[in-house]
Amino acid sequence: MPDGCLLIQAAKQLEYLTAGYIYAGFHEVIVSDATLEKAQEARLNNRSTWRVSSTLFSGFNYKHTLQPLPKFQDLPAAKDYPPISVYKFVEEELKAINLLA
Repeated sequence: MPDGCLLIQAAKQLEYLTAGYIYAGFHEVIVSDATLEKAQEARLNNRSTWRVSSTLFSGFNYKHTLQPLPKFQDLPAAKDYPPISVYKFVEEELKAINLLA
C-alpha cells in the first residue's frame, strides 16, 4: 500500500448488492520466510515486531433479502445474484468454508 492510503476490502454482501460491480476481496494471512526474516531483524535491532490491523465487519440483518440494488439490477451479471435471504446467504458462506455442517 502506498503511504497515506487506506485499503478497504469489500465483502461478499457488498458484491451481491452491486451484482459484482464491486468484487469481494480474497483475504488470507500468511507468514512467509521474508516476513520471519524481517521480524528477526527487528528483534535484533530492538524494534517493535507488532503489526497493527484495524478491522471493521458489517452485515445485514438476517431477516432481510439480499439482492442487487436498483442501480445494478440491469447489469448482465445481475442474473447471477438472485434474491436470497441474508440468513441463507450467510449459512451458505459458512458451509463453503467448513464452519457449518
